[in-house]
Amino acid sequence: MEYPSKSIDPMLVLGKAVDMSVKMKGGDFPLGAMPLKIQRIIREANECYGFPVDYLAGAMLVVLGLGIGNTHFARLKGKWDESAILFMALVGCPGACKSHPLNFAIRPFSDLDCKATQEYAKAYAEYERQRELPMRERTEARPVPPVNKRYLISDATPEAMLQIHSENLRGITMWNDELAGWFKNFSRYNKGSDEEYWLKLFNANPTFSDRKGVKNSVYISRPFVSVVGTIQNGILNELAQGSRSSNGFIDRLLFVIANNQDKQPWSDKEPTFDIEKAWAEIISKFVAMPYTTDENGCVLAEILPFATDAKARLYQWQRENTDDCNRAESDALKGVYNKFDFHAIRFCLILQMARWACGEADKTEIDLVSVENAVSLVNYFKATAKRVQGIISEMSLTEQQKSILDSLPLEFSTEMGLKVASVNGMDERTFKNFLKAGVRNSILRHERHGAYSKNR
Repeated sequence: MEYPSKSIDPMLVLGKAVDMSVKMKGGDFPLGAMPLKIQRIIREANECYGFPVDYLAGAMLVVLGLGIGNTHFARLKGKWDESAILFMALVGCPGACKSHPLNFAIRPFSDLDCKATQEYAKAYAEYERQRELPMRERTEARPVPPVNKRYLISDATPEAMLQIHSENLRGITMWNDELAGWFKNFSRYNKGSDEEYWLKLFNANPTFSDRKGVKNSVYISRPFVSVVGTIQNGILNELAQGSRSSNGFIDRLLFVIANNQDKQPWSDKEPTFDIEKAWAEIISKFVAMPYTTDENGCVLAEILPFATDAKARLYQWQRENTDDCNRAESDALKGVYNKFDFHAIRFCLILQMARWACGEADKTEIDLVSVENAVSLVNYFKATAKRVQGIISEMSLTEQQKSILDSLPLEFSTEMGLKVASVNGMDERTFKNFLKAGVRNSILRHERHGAYSKNR
């Protein structure tokens, strides 16, 4: 099926212009892919508070996905449904202003959780009071313990997390300011493989846990658990340790990296509108969405099919992604590219629903604009995946190799590289092997015969 020819949507043209302005400010995130209301919030936060566009926009994608939760799925064909689950890491050096944008993006849900916890405390106190009363004085003969419906979790055992999720089957998000604490705690509580557990959650496979016997078991037929947090460049290699690089765990993570990570001076510009309120209002539209449940309380999702031209464009992109995957010289990148087949559909769902929440589209189907913008997101995350793989590989280089890499310009020929290698005491054969390994490990790119560039 070929992508049908039609006039270009003016929103896409405007989006590309927005992306160019972001790039001029040291960011690469395709801001034009986001709805206009969200673009305004991000721009204002960037200009007034110095929040890097990449970090704020990336975190917002996860939060928008949480707003959707299990209420809506994107259906490509048959019963192939994708939800809005994302695993995302905001990567940057210390002081790169990662946490503030993340906290801003997540605040509507942290505020909801705060309010819910306060109400739960009151309800639980009343529950305990009722239990202590004589039967004839109780409002109910057998008081039912209240439930604390939460959207966010931080440090919790898999069993505790599923218990929290069972009280909010709509969906939850693991929010860790330092993601290192998340994956370093894998297998802290048991000898099993936590990586496999999180792989199941990413795929929304049925999940269960036995807590103190069958009586307290928790079974969730369609889990929705997203992950978002920050991580420093210097510990990215720890993320790839053990089985996490071989079992596909790291391939499921989306990485956000701002080009300019220097500390920025304060801006004296005052916001022209209340960005916190504007963002909270968008999220409130998701939270207020009505949804139905089955006899077990499980959420019955509304299905968003793809419009004909939108599906054709998505299939065209997938063929292009397949070619990229087959051409990739790095096994690590092959794994990443494979997972973008799923990420692309999830981006389509998130963007269509975000445009609906902002009053820019309906939510009866996923249209061409959402698909084109999803492709822009995929291209961004492909580039950041290459950068992350390069950072991880660089951390395993010898001092001699690091010295050569630092001395090489961003673009160089084999002849130029041999001269740099010779100065650093590396012979021709070893250097050529270094070039091959550098391309394979995403440190270098092979542009054409005899020409290379550094993947930075």
